[in-house]
Amino acid sequence: MRNRNRSKIPVLMTLFSLLLACLPVFAQRSYVSKQLTLQFLTRNAVTGESIVTPTGLNPSKTAIIIIDMWNFHWCMTAAERVSAMVPRMNAVLNIARNLGIQIIWNPSDVVTAYSGYPQYEKALAVEHRHAPDVRGAFTAKFTAPFGACLCGPGFRCGLNYGWDGMHPDLIIGDSDLISASTDEIYSLLSEKGITDVIYMGVHTNMCVYGKPGAISQLWQAGFNCLLARDLNDAFTAYDPDSGYTLDQGTTEIDENLQTAGIPNVNMGEDFRKAGLLKSDVAVDYVRFAPWGKPERPYLMDKNTLVTLTAPWLEGSEIRYTADGSEPTKKSPLYTAPLEISQTTVLRAAAFRKDKCVSLPSSAYYAVMSAIPPKPDVYLENLSYIANAYSSSYLWKPQKWKSFEGKPLRVSGKSYAHGMGFRAPSSVQYEIKPEYKRFVALAGIDENLREDNNGRFVAMHSSVVFQLFIDGKEMAESPVMRISQEPWRFDVEIPTGSRRINLVCMDAGSRSLLDYGNWIDAGFIMQ
Repeated sequence: MRNRNRSKIPVLMTLFSLLLACLPVFAQRSYVSKQLTLQFLTRNAVTGESIVTPTGLNPSKTAIIIIDMWNFHWCMTAAERVSAMVPRMNAVLNIARNLGIQIIWNPSDVVTAYSGYPQYEKALAVEHRHAPDVRGAFTAKFTAPFGACLCGPGFRCGLNYGWDGMHPDLIIGDSDLISASTDEIYSLLSEKGITDVIYMGVHTNMCVYGKPGAISQLWQAGFNCLLARDLNDAFTAYDPDSGYTLDQGTTEIDENLQTAGIPNVNMGEDFRKAGLLKSDVAVDYVRFAPWGKPERPYLMDKNTLVTLTAPWLEGSEIRYTADGSEPTKKSPLYTAPLEISQTTVLRAAAFRKDKCVSLPSSAYYAVMSAIPPKPDVYLENLSYIANAYSSSYLWKPQKWKSFEGKPLRVSGKSYAHGMGFRAPSSVQYEIKPEYKRFVALAGIDENLREDNNGRFVAMHSSVVFQLFIDGKEMAESPVMRISQEPWRFDVEIPTGSRRINLVCMDAGSRSLLDYGNWIDAGFIMQ
């Protein structure tokens, strides 16, 4: 990853510069003002009253710090909400650079993935100073509900630390810096005479608030800290039954920080009002909750309620489709959470006066069949049909254990029966006349979570399970990812069938971490 991203930074900057020259994304003007005026939103701690105060900032004394915009998260909805912020963030940061504002990326525990990057090496080379305790500890009381996963009711995403870098679509400028140390960031800001720091990123009530180099540390060190309320996301909870949305949760956390003394600013809106960002250019997505994608589907037992929001597209209406087509101004109007009860590609867009004002959004939901019964005959107790090639050329499945020889584990559970595969591979069995149905569960092997909860690697496992009978595909799972519930197979065997082939196929990555388990797999005889 390091070499790929390292070469990508100047290429992305070049492409972005060309795009900027050819398309009217940003207002083309010289930034000559020495003062940037932002609308500070604060809150009276006693009355709760919101107060808006136009405040001038000197760009040369201002920095933006972006926290933990990772390329993966254990919660799929959290990961997609990060992706949803990227276009707006790229637009705002490009303008900020042109104004002379220093950009600092703080990816915390994946910062060393940027070893060798000029932006990281320049930060390491700063003359280090210890961040002082000027104001004492900063504290904020957060009142929003907190969940283990942002997907809401239904299957929860299992905890892991699989991210290994920042989101690949983020544009890191040549003048930017990368650091994840409070003392290092303090030293960089002090060296440049910076007094005001605007924070962006995720998750507001956790990392943006409390990690090294985050709000609580730099506020304590004496800096004036602000929060970009249009470019942060909190880790709260989604409850469609009560109507509580993730955007409401983030707003509540932002208001908690306002009450504690951290002004909020809407960077995109203030830049638009200043003529720096064109009003007719879309930089926002309609957001889904829960939010799966074909490469990481949201799995459902029966049905789920999906909420659509567009928090930064005031005065717009959301149109959607459930047949995979792109929404138009004539598509159904979203008015309440949508009940999804079958495998569906949901698409949405925001419209204002019949004009689309958002980027196209989509989500993918896959419904599973009922949990199958246990087989009468387990596959691992049968002899499979040997391949013509020498076994040394094959990734042979392992009986009763994972491919690595460890216990069979899927979605937090251990299983006694099954076989472990490394994708791509398969195994064939003869079908006897008395075999009437094939049943199984199938999912990503979770043993890699044993090492620091899958840190840096859990994101890379992705597998598709397929079942063939006499060369005809009878069933297929969607793309399966780590910690997801196992896919369910219950397939009637046609009379006269001769062979069954179980396939564990990679989902396009060909990662050596594509370990999949067929568990409780076998035949029903009645």
